Amino acid sequence: MFASLGGLSGILDTLREVDVRPLRAAAERPFLLIFASHDVPLAEHLALLMYRGERFELRPAWHAALAVPLEATPALQRADVVVLVTAPERLAEARRVQQALLAADTPCLVAVVSETRAPSEETDVVLPLVNGVLDDAEAQRRIVHAVRALRAVDDLALARHLPAFRETVVRALIEEVALANAAYALGTGALELNPLAGVPLNVADVVVLTKNQALLAYKIALAMGLPAEFKRIMPQIAGVVGGGFLWRQIARTLVGLLPGLGILPKVAVAFAGTYVTGEAVHRWCATGERLSGEAMQRLYAQALTRAREMLHRLRRRSPRTTAGEIVMS
Repeated sequence: MFASLGGLSGILDTLREVDVRPLRAAAERPFLLIFASHDVPLAEHLALLMYRGERFELRPAWHAALAVPLEATPALQRADVVVLVTAPERLAEARRVQQALLAADTPCLVAVVSETRAPSEETDVVLPLVNGVLDDAEAQRRIVHAVRALRAVDDLALARHLPAFRETVVRALIEEVALANAAYALGTGALELNPLAGVPLNVADVVVLTKNQALLAYKIALAMGLPAEFKRIMPQIAGVVGGGFLWRQIARTLVGLLPGLGILPKVAVAFAGTYVTGEAVHRWCATGERLSGEAMQRLYAQALTRAREMLHRLRRRSPRTTAGEIVMS
């Protein structure tokens, strides 16, 4: 889709009215995630786990994850998020600290290190031990999920400062924008069944969907720790995904200009095109890999399959189908 607007210049023209400074500010805003425990070495180990992940060498100098003793109340109250790490036998004490922090409006959760214990509260996280040794990968995954669920720190900031959050945040961004573009295509597609409305709405689709894809690409770059200057990073991103999407834009245009063809193909193409854009940018940000045209088409075919499944589920929920739609197979 980027190629259809003339590469970088088209992207910048499309985004001229969009102020990306709030995105950059949100991503670069400092925050403090504190792990507190009687076992300070364990807390330090968990804090260091937050720095393991994609492009771990790309992160601001700000130390976002720290470890302190459980008794360090003043430090805890200055944190944006606190993870209280405890053994099962000391859970009651951790609960008392948690209640004091919640009373002071400090977001916090309790992480219980155990081989067998199940969570006793919704805010609990169980950090699994395997033969007495912490399962680092699973502990990292559970902490990332629980901290994001608190919504105390913007996802872009979490990912930009702490590599452990990057893959999860980026995957969520791609899914969110792909679904949003599919929903937009569904809404305009219904109107395009009117032949007189097809041409102008198709032009609007190009602008809106491209804008969403370009902003998605910029968010991914921010989340992955790349330079935040929009004009510096977008030429590289345009080179990664620009040329490979021209044929896809042609497909979308044909669907939009042929009202009798139906809505479903257009929605699927909007979802899949956005999904592949995000995946291509993510892979480049993570590894420097530029997908070949063949790899891009394989990825697009996989995304299109997901889009078809999504649309079939949607149709099963709404059995009445608009006249002129076709079933994608």
